[in-house]
Amino acid sequence: MRVWTLLALALAVTVPTAMPAEAATLAELAAAIDHVATEPDGDRVVVGHISRTLATSAETLRADRARARLGWGDFLIAYRLSHEGELSFDAIVADVHGGKAWPDIVGDHMDFATLVAEIERSKDMMEQRSEDKGPALNRAPGQKTGGGAGRGGRRR
Repeated sequence: MRVWTLLALALAVTVPTAMPAEAATLAELAAAIDHVATEPDGDRVVVGHISRTLATSAETLRADRARARLGWGDFLIAYRLSHEGELSFDAIVADVHGGKAWPDIVGDHMDFATLVAEIERSKDMMEQRSEDKGPALNRAPGQKTGGGAGRGGRRR
C-alpha cells in the first residue's frame, strides 16, 4: 500500500497539470516590440502604431525616444505609464536607466495588469501588422483583386 502511495505521489509530481500559460512580463513585451522594429519596414509599423495609440506625432515620438535613449518597447511602456499614471515621463526614464524593474516603477501608480494587457495588445497588433494598410498591389483603379483572366482561363 505504501509503495502505491509513493508511486502515485511521484507520478503526480512529474506529470504536468493543465495550467494557463504565464502572462508575458513587461520586459518580454518590450523586447518583442523592439524585435518587430528590426524587421523590414518594422520601424514604420511600430512608430505608426505608437503614434495612433498615443495620439502623438511620429516626429515627437522619435525626438522623445532619442532623448530618453530607450528601445521602442520600453519607450511605449514609459509613455503609457506617464500619461495614465501619476509619474512624469522623465522620472520613469530615470528609474529605467537606474535599473529599476517595471513592476517596481509601476507600483501603485496604475493597475499593473491593465498596463500589461495594453502593451500586449499593442505588441500583437504590431506583430500582425494589423494596422498596416500599405500601398495597393499593382492594381488599376477599379480593378478587383484576384487578378485572374476570368472564367478560369489563362491569358494568351
